[in-house]
Amino acid sequence: MTFIGILMLLLGLAFGSLGYLIAFRKKYALINHFVDDKHRGKFDDAYARRIGLMELCAGFVTLVLGILVLCIRSQTFAIVSLLAAAFGTAAMLLLNMLFSAKHPK
Repeated sequence: MTFIGILMLLLGLAFGSLGYLIAFRKKYALINHFVDDKHRGKFDDAYARRIGLMELCAGFVTLVLGILVLCIRSQTFAIVSLLAAAFGTAAMLLLNMLFSAKHPK
């Protein structure tokens, strides 16, 4: 439980700082292949900003869940929280990518 809580705290800090850098510092090169996709016209700066804001929110939620895991000390809650944070973040980013991609005409 302690390991999962610490892992979630570290993941929350990583996601939060990466989201901050992308959304507010405009470090769009941190997104995999974004520069190439932007030159090809597949994505734009609004997509990158949404990615940054989503990662910032996911980092905050994961950080709060990590603190709760360390406070509650329930193995079931720890595993469910970790899976919810991981799959929720992945699904959110994947859906954003699918709905934001510009398809060639």
